[in-house]
Amino acid sequence: MKAVRTTVSLPSDQYEKLQALAEANGLSVAWVVRQAVGEFLDRVDSDKGYNPLENASKAGGKA
Repeated sequence: MKAVRTTVSLPSDQYEKLQALAEANGLSVAWVVRQAVGEFLDRVDSDKGYNPLENASKAGGKA
């Protein structure tokens, strides 16, 4: 599968947590983000009726 480059803006506190997690495990931030997106998509696929925007405000995201 061909990879597609994208840019995502994150609040600085989220990025710092991602960076710390990646560094602590010898990984890149990009790898951690790809894993998180994959897990999110798997969860969406398995939860019928799941609304990804339902909890956006709890996670600090905006629609």
